[in-house]
Amino acid sequence: MLLGADLADLPAPLRISVQGRPTMVAAGTTVRALLRDLWIAPRPGRLLSVTGRVLERRADPGLVLLNGTPADPDTRLATGDAIALADGVDRVEGTRRETRILPGRQLHNPAFTLELSRLREIRTVGEISGETVDVRYRPLGGSVRPRAVALTFDDGPWPGTTLRIVRTLRRMRAPATFFMVGYLMERYPEIVERVARAGMTIGTHSWSHPWRVPFVKLRPHRIETEVRRPAELLAERFGIRPTLFRPPGGSFDPSVIRVAREAGMRVVHWSVDPRDYRTGRPAAIAREVLARVRRGSIVLLHDGGGDGEATLRALPRIIRGIRRMGLELIAIPG
Repeated sequence: MLLGADLADLPAPLRISVQGRPTMVAAGTTVRALLRDLWIAPRPGRLLSVTGRVLERRADPGLVLLNGTPADPDTRLATGDAIALADGVDRVEGTRRETRILPGRQLHNPAFTLELSRLREIRTVGEISGETVDVRYRPLGGSVRPRAVALTFDDGPWPGTTLRIVRTLRRMRAPATFFMVGYLMERYPEIVERVARAGMTIGTHSWSHPWRVPFVKLRPHRIETEVRRPAELLAERFGIRPTLFRPPGGSFDPSVIRVAREAGMRVVHWSVDPRDYRTGRPAAIAREVLARVRRGSIVLLHDGGGDGEATLRALPRIIRGIRRMGLELIAIPG
């Protein structure tokens, strides 16, 4: 009988809710004790760098709410109380701008022509991490366009075409720039070596030449791989450190420029495109190039990706026509 009396004297348990679920707790339980006994806590929010790296794991501890307001951990709970957890929120660090004027006259980045200017580099970096999120270049003052034209060739190395184009260029003493695709360089290393020995400049044109989706729409990790992997192959296997990158389809944005720059390359576009891969007539290709070419032009042609016979046959006429305009043929400077 005494035992029954002792039990009857105990305070009745409290009926509360935790995260919307009914829960019974002993009278006198505090918020702190409840969280400890149930092994629950808000998920902390992280502080992230501008590139997504974790700088601080518990930057925002989150909140414990008692009846909708932030709870004092030492508050004793009462019947009908409602406990809710509000997770912390991930936050990205702020940014700051850093500017500097590059020495001398520089090719633009991205480069659509051979125009040279003094450039102001505007870099956006994380306030804490210092990581670069964006780089832009603004011309300062007047620019100079050399009396020169750059012939460029995309999508090689290509058996049966690339070396025939190189032979024509050498015979006519015309330097050029070849933007090569990584997996093709790996497959045809002897062509890469012969292009380099011929004195031509080699840039990169991604690893796999994605085309179903615009290059800028690829996931960031994929873009980094497409930019860096062919550059690493050229450096490790051929001893060539490329300084020029042409994105597939000419698709770029500030993030592509940043990734290329971090890999030691500038983005190169073009100003003359005769669409030689669609035109099967050499005369039409040459006519289109010569109608549009100007001092400082960068001409887009193709040595790979398909039958390059028309481009090959148009090349002597293009070279002679450019020279008749009083323009020199050069490779794109790094």
